[in-house]
Amino acid sequence: MSKMDKYEKEKIKRLLKWSKEIKQGPFKIDIELHRRCNLNCLSCSRRADEKYEHINEFSKTIEMPLEKWLDIVKEASELGVKEWHIAGGGDPPFIPELLFPVMNLIKKYNMFGILTTNGTNLSSEHIKNLVEIGWDRIHFSVDGPNSEIHDYLRGVPGSFEKVISTIKLLKEFKGDKEKPVINMNTVLSIKNYDKLPDMVKLAKELGVEYMFVEPLIIYSEYGSKLKLKEEHRKEFSKYLKKAKALAKKYKIDSNFSSFDQNLNDELIENSSSMDVVVKEDMQKYENDGFLSTPCYDPFFHMAIKADGRVTSCDIATGAAENIRNKSLEEVWYGSYFESLRKDLFRKKIPQFCAQCNPSHTTQRRRLRNDMVEIMK
Repeated sequence: MSKMDKYEKEKIKRLLKWSKEIKQGPFKIDIELHRRCNLNCLSCSRRADEKYEHINEFSKTIEMPLEKWLDIVKEASELGVKEWHIAGGGDPPFIPELLFPVMNLIKKYNMFGILTTNGTNLSSEHIKNLVEIGWDRIHFSVDGPNSEIHDYLRGVPGSFEKVISTIKLLKEFKGDKEKPVINMNTVLSIKNYDKLPDMVKLAKELGVEYMFVEPLIIYSEYGSKLKLKEEHRKEFSKYLKKAKALAKKYKIDSNFSSFDQNLNDELIENSSSMDVVVKEDMQKYENDGFLSTPCYDPFFHMAIKADGRVTSCDIATGAAENIRNKSLEEVWYGSYFESLRKDLFRKKIPQFCAQCNPSHTTQRRRLRNDMVEIMK
């Protein structure tokens, strides 16, 4: 059984009620405040957008106003939302006047907050504010142990130096405080797969408390050139073994040395065809009702995009709700989510699941494991 904190236990309880068709409010919300960014990451999902070359300017035309986001946060607290993740198709701190009022309100309502950032747009005042409000976790994207690799993958010279200085400054402001927990996120590619042990050493040097490494998902021609081939995957096992040993030595938690095992060969190989893995996992529980549901996201999670589009996850495509002129409650119990839940109860796998993040797959496995444990 994976170790469950109070948030995980609450999530499992809500899922088990859904299994009996007792409706529950959303547990977690991912939000994309905008799609603007100062980097040009080679593996970024923004590259799949036909407007990529002008996406920063386009983002300005579709973004919802701050007032709407604050209304969403307030209503979320009333609906029992426990957790927020601010990330999306840009770097959230790129527009601090939009980001920080939202973060401050999330913490005012005592909800758990996660921020994912490239770490190049946070000033000392921003970092000080994050510590003062007790923001829970910050995920810094670091794709290499040095500037040569990181700056190449991030598309902008100097980005490595900037993110490292930001993490150091946060560590300084944080002092002995528990929050924010400092995470380091890495996208695994042919440029860094053999540097994972060095990434662990860098994490140790910076005082990173958790490492999250995700196999690359192909969104563009650039991504297809970076994805690990069979020869890389065979060689990777020795680097992974060493990285696990170092993480254990340095007492750094990670998604590759814990219950999740996020970097096994199956997930790396199928990182752009995850519907195959979803189906195989379902078949293991084919006679166990709710445990064989393809995905659990629509029962506890929603993702709100910059233009107001709301889906069950950050991968979902096609029909969706829009929250611009609706309440959060109307969207959550509306036709889009209800239809998706009915399809999942019928064991129908949505087409977009092929692009599912490997980490979502390990999360589903963990959720099933925890539900089985609680139902004993």
